[in-house]
Amino acid sequence: MGDLRIELTAAPPSETPVLCTTPGLTTTLLFDTTLLRMELEGRERFHRVMEDTQGLTFVPSEAMLGEKPLRLTVYFADGAGPASASFLVMVHPALAARQVDVLRHTRPVALYELAERKAQATAQQCEEEKTQLRAELDGPGGLRGLRFSGLMDQNQGVKVHDISTAIHRKPGNALHTSSIWAYRAHHRIAVEMALHNQGTRPWTFKDALLRCEKGEELRPLPMLRPDTISPGQMNVRIMVEMDAKTESAKGSCTLTLWGTDGRFITLGNVTFP
Repeated sequence: MGDLRIELTAAPPSETPVLCTTPGLTTTLLFDTTLLRMELEGRERFHRVMEDTQGLTFVPSEAMLGEKPLRLTVYFADGAGPASASFLVMVHPALAARQVDVLRHTRPVALYELAERKAQATAQQCEEEKTQLRAELDGPGGLRGLRFSGLMDQNQGVKVHDISTAIHRKPGNALHTSSIWAYRAHHRIAVEMALHNQGTRPWTFKDALLRCEKGEELRPLPMLRPDTISPGQMNVRIMVEMDAKTESAKGSCTLTLWGTDGRFITLGNVTFP
């Protein structure tokens, strides 16, 4: 099963499905029926486009970041409804659906059962994360808080690295970054940084994604209070924290943060102790 599954019915959808893709990463659409043809808006702007009768694979270029979504329309060969389907391809600095399964009409019972199991597992994970976060917020602070939450014991403490000079800052970042620190504590990692808004627009944190060498992707734990950084404001500290196993986030990683207005900050060569 792919990262995203889209089911098509005879009735037109209320909204056009949006497919997120990232420069340099491959996104593949797989259809469960034969395609007659397809039309991809702005095809010449992609770094690579490959198509056949069962699907489409593309790699967007760096220049497409920040541009409006492009329309993809496919036409099916079997004459059944729907005869065609449209999607919006949005180039995002971090989020990417690497494989999209597009299904028409009925699906085998096994797929329904798989989707149900996946939904139950996701709900269980969310519940566990909520319970853990509540315990951390209600517990004591300082070293007692670390001990209480299980992030420190007699054998494992908090490891810290100053990675300020090793970081690769991407041109076009919304804010300037300095004093960047990486942390690892048992089953948790974090990146802390100082942000400087040298522009003319405020920036409010919305979400982040950490992508590592072997394709591992980690999303942050909820933040207590996302800060809005006003123009001219300096040295605003922000920490992005993620659950991670001991063997997770090894080697060089890329951290991307994006704000509520879509502007992003990308930091390459992030390494953890």
